[in-house]
Formats: sequence, C-alpha cells, structure tokens
Amino acid sequence: MKNLRFDNLYSPEYYMDIPGNDGRIAIKKFNDVRDTMGMAHFSLSYIEDMPSEDLGKNFAKTIHLRHAIEDLNNSFDLLLQVPWFYYRIWAEFNRGASLQTRQLKNRNEIIRNTQEWVFLAEKDCEIKKVRAYLQSVSNPLEQKINNFFTDYVEGNGKPFTVRSLCNTLKHNHALSFAELYEPYDFYLDLNGKKTNLRTAGIGIRFEQRIVEKSNPDVEVGKIKYNYADDWSIDYEYDQGEVFRYEDCIDGNQRLRIQEVYQECCDYFDALVDLFEEVYNEIHSQIRLLPSLISESGKPNIKPSSNKISMDDYFSVV
Repeated sequence: MKNLRFDNLYSPEYYMDIPGNDGRIAIKKFNDVRDTMGMAHFSLSYIEDMPSEDLGKNFAKTIHLRHAIEDLNNSFDLLLQVPWFYYRIWAEFNRGASLQTRQLKNRNEIIRNTQEWVFLAEKDCEIKKVRAYLQSVSNPLEQKINNFFTDYVEGNGKPFTVRSLCNTLKHNHALSFAELYEPYDFYLDLNGKKTNLRTAGIGIRFEQRIVEKSNPDVEVGKIKYNYADDWSIDYEYDQGEVFRYEDCIDGNQRLRIQEVYQECCDYFDALVDLFEEVYNEIHSQIRLLPSLISESGKPNIKPSSNKISMDDYFSVV
C-alpha cells in the first residue's frame, strides 16, 4: 500500500483564517481523513497477503477487514468535506442560492457561527453537491473525485465495492466469508453403515406434514427437506404462504478473504492519490499563523517522547 502524508499537516490552531474561506475547518478535515485512513492502513497491515486454511487466522482476518472497510468508506466521505467547507459549497445549496435545485437543496438552512452549524453542514455534505459546485467553477478536482467515485464507489461490473460491503455491514451486521463457512454434515444409516451424505455425494429429499397442534388430524401444510451438499428446509402452508430457507442465508453472497483484502488495498492506494490531489489544490492556499512559526518556517512542535509499538499488541494473521 502507498504511504500516507504526515508532513506539513498540523493542528488547526497553527493556521490562519481569512474572509471567504474556512481554512482551519478544512485543515481539521484533512487531519480527520488522514487519521481515518491511517486506521484502515493499520487494520490491513496486520493481514498476511496470502490465503490460509487456518480457521482461527481467517476469523482474525475478517475482523481486521471489517474495521478497514468501515474506515475506508468513511475516509472518502470525510475527504469530500475538505472542499465542502473550504469553498463553502454548503452555502450554495441553502435557500435562494444560485446552485439550488429541488433535488440538491440542503435539509437545513445553514448559518455560519450559529449553534452546531458545522455539525449541520457535515450532515448535508453529498458528492453530487460537491461535484455540481466544482463543475460550475471548472475546478479540476471535480473530474478526479468523479473518477474515484466511478471506479471505487460505484464500481460498475465489480462483484462488490468497499461502499457496498459497508452497506452490507450496516444492514446485515456481518459479512459472509467462504473460508468461515462449514457445510452441514448429514448422516444416514445405509445398509447398517453410518454414511456422511456430503462426502459420499448422495442427495436426499423428503417431506413431513404440518398439523394443527390442537387437532393433529388436520394438515395445514408441509415441511420440505432437501440435502444436496448442504441442508435446506422449506415450509409451505396450504393457505399459500411459503417460507424458503434460501431467504435466511447468504449462500449467494459469500466472499473470499483475499478478494476483499485486495479491493481494500486498491481502494486505499487510489484514495491516497485523490487525497494528494485535494491536498495540492487546497492546502497551499491556507497560510500558517506567523506568530506560531519558528525560525525553520514551521510550527515549533516537539515530538512526544512516548513511543508505542503496535507489534506488541497485534500480530500478522
């Protein structure tokens, strides 16, 4: 994976604000993006770049991947907030603004320096608004942001993207990985011998009646059992309702750990490039506060003497 930028980015208090832009908020967002990407990098760096058959190791990999996916997804959204605040794009979509359309109108009218206005502006940041503004002023960042969005967020033709995986986590709580799935073992006594149907390549189907509890003579439906390499049970009621086993599982959505890992790494590298583009376009316009600059031309910041090695707490899996 590519290296993150850690030079020439300081805390907001070391910078000046000038009328027309919100530079210190943009600096905070730069730092938020970098820190969140750093957490994603941390998670991915503890995944061994090769397949494994060790169940425990694969489980640990999926935990790291889950954290990386959420941090990577959040990083792009945070990066959009840099131009959103620096150029005050949010103001263009308030009531009466020149770029206002019915679809892109802010949910709330945002007024600078009122209570929680930054929080409200963060909630209203959307890529379509950012792109619409940048396109209207012929800012080259619009095309670069769009390229990243098309390739790594929409990802047409890809089986999954970081964004789609993050949405799956939000709606389904967890991702389903092939390496962690163990098919059901079904045994039958065949000719006096206990036989594993899956390893023997044998499939079976049979049905069982569903009857009323208080009146066992009244049949209300049937249970359909099906075993072909794995176990499946469907319920069919005479009144018309059908309950399919396939609706309860993620059989068609099982992922491969290495494929998800590779997509995360590719996403990270592309986001590093986009970060640099936004940094080069905006950061140079934000000036440091002269009274806090040392003779070296940089803030006089002493590095912390405390050092922690994460290798003491984590190991490659």
